[in-house]
Amino acid sequence: MLDPFPPVPEWLRSFTEPYALWLNSPTLSEHIHEVILAFAFYLFIHAVLSPWLSPIFFPESYNKLTRRTKLNWDIHVVSLVQSIVINVIALWIMVVDKERNSMSSGERVFGYTGACGFVQALAVGYFVYDLIVSIRHVRMFGLGLLFHAVSALWVFSLGFVS
Repeated sequence: MLDPFPPVPEWLRSFTEPYALWLNSPTLSEHIHEVILAFAFYLFIHAVLSPWLSPIFFPESYNKLTRRTKLNWDIHVVSLVQSIVINVIALWIMVVDKERNSMSSGERVFGYTGACGFVQALAVGYFVYDLIVSIRHVRMFGLGLLFHAVSALWVFSLGFVS
């Protein structure tokens, strides 16, 4: 199965390919647009959707929260949405991706399909968001969360090495 998302624009692929090769992540340039759009999607949930919908759905709780706790709430809303999106799409791909289904178990772990690259891009987009939030609010959440964000982004980016 090919990537279910439209292909990367050629100008963006050409721009990112040298960096992707330098990072030894050759498939990143095929999915960079999905990483960027996923990051923007998660940021939109954090900055707009959660602060707008949370007081509507949870007026007794959300409106009484401190600034720090609202930030934490919004971050957890993004995390919840991300986990649902990733799991639903990954399960869908596990069922319908004939290319992945024809692979051995070793090929599934170390191999590459465009559809699996799409899931990888959604995860990396989230961890870019997580890293930026952790940097921006390092005084509030501490270095532990920052190191977690760095390590999670690094680990999930390894999927583009294939």
